[in-house]
Amino acid sequence: MNRVSIICGLAVAALLLLVHLVVGFVPVSDGAGWDGGLYVQYIQTLGQGNPILDDPYRSVRMSGFLPLIFASALGVSKAGLIWIQLFLNVVMLSVGAALLHDTMLRLNVKKSVATISVAILTCSWVFLCMPMFYPILSDNVALAMVCICLWCWVRSYRWAVYAFCAYFTWLMPGLFLIPLILATFPHERSVNPEKRLVSSKLSLLLFAVVVLPASAVMLFMIYKVPLSAVVSHAASVIGKTASLDMILLSVTAMLISLSLIVWLGVRLLLDPVTWRSISFSGLLAAGLSFLVSAILIKTCIDWSGGFNGPPLLDYLFYQSLAAPFKPIIAHFISFGPVILLAIFACLAWAFGCRHSIPKALIVICFAFLPLLAYGSETRQWIGVLPVAVVIFAVADFAWLTRVWCLVISAVVFAPSLWIKGYVGMAATAGLSYQSYQWQFYFGRHGPWMSMTVYQIGLILALGFIAVAVLLQKQAKDQIEASVHPLI
Repeated sequence: MNRVSIICGLAVAALLLLVHLVVGFVPVSDGAGWDGGLYVQYIQTLGQGNPILDDPYRSVRMSGFLPLIFASALGVSKAGLIWIQLFLNVVMLSVGAALLHDTMLRLNVKKSVATISVAILTCSWVFLCMPMFYPILSDNVALAMVCICLWCWVRSYRWAVYAFCAYFTWLMPGLFLIPLILATFPHERSVNPEKRLVSSKLSLLLFAVVVLPASAVMLFMIYKVPLSAVVSHAASVIGKTASLDMILLSVTAMLISLSLIVWLGVRLLLDPVTWRSISFSGLLAAGLSFLVSAILIKTCIDWSGGFNGPPLLDYLFYQSLAAPFKPIIAHFISFGPVILLAIFACLAWAFGCRHSIPKALIVICFAFLPLLAYGSETRQWIGVLPVAVVIFAVADFAWLTRVWCLVISAVVFAPSLWIKGYVGMAATAGLSYQSYQWQFYFGRHGPWMSMTVYQIGLILALGFIAVAVLLQKQAKDQIEASVHPLI
């Protein structure tokens, strides 16, 4: 591994520990948190050799806590388990950051760009704060594992990617898509972009054939959504998480998102490079790996009772109808502005711009876009963040745009440094989750985000986009001036 990558990993480890000294542990269930408190109970149950009853949804995710189950069997206390997981998070995330830096170097990214990209990743709430503030979550494990999976992919360690496909099936719902796509589009086949020979007329025809009925179906489903459910979704006491005054704008935003997703899918489908990049043996091996894991989950876990998971489709509609582009604003606040630039880079490719983005990463972006566009609970799609960072690194962004992304990442992250005092006050006083004190935490979780935080995030996102566009235009003008100087 490159020496600079190792230094990046060590710097990330030091920063994670420093942040924990500032933010402390979540003041719920003695530092374990809401779901974390249940996970600790299940860890202790499994450590005693007993099965978990009536919670199949969380039972599957216990694969992220195997070291803690072993520690519990040795008699480690609840507080000890939390501290062990915190230090495991530090080790895994710092190793993941170092390997992600090395991954970008192997994709011919400059060291300076790879380093600033890791800095941007580190400045995100889900990477720097959540693993230290709320360590007992499988999300933190998933974030590190995706970084390692990307490194295995770029190194062409195919069997490791197949193994990740099996493991990710147990770690978080939908996470298996990342290694499945990476196995289908191996590194050696997906890094050499070629000039696309796709008919614009054919693309537009297929786009119309797909988007018109899809829009009609979406509008019909929206019509059936009870507005009372949209208003009450994730609202606490007197809190407000949605605005029906903007319902038509929210519907318009959903249709715009659908159109962009369909267009990206059409361009991928009709691009001959997409098909030449596929490894059918890789698809078969990864598919079998996933299938075996899925069968084991179905047969080894009792799904006949208990919590089987939330009604995903209903929640996606509630969250996307809450306010125009509220899911994207939620991701902007939790992931940082890098998620916007990564999506923009993939869409720019779909509209004809040349970007040296590996085909596998564009397909992963497309696979997660429906969830990102309509679901505001960012932590459920956490695995896409390292992929977005790599897309950002390999795309043709100007250096000043990258610096601007780092600056805004730090600005968006900064309020979390005051989370300890405000959230502690909110938990003690029993305040609404939409109170400004609780919003230092719940403002980072889209469904519980107050309308005030949404408005602040929207203003920041629009400001970020406006400046980024100006910086890109300035860089383009400078390049054109150097190529065609005035005589």
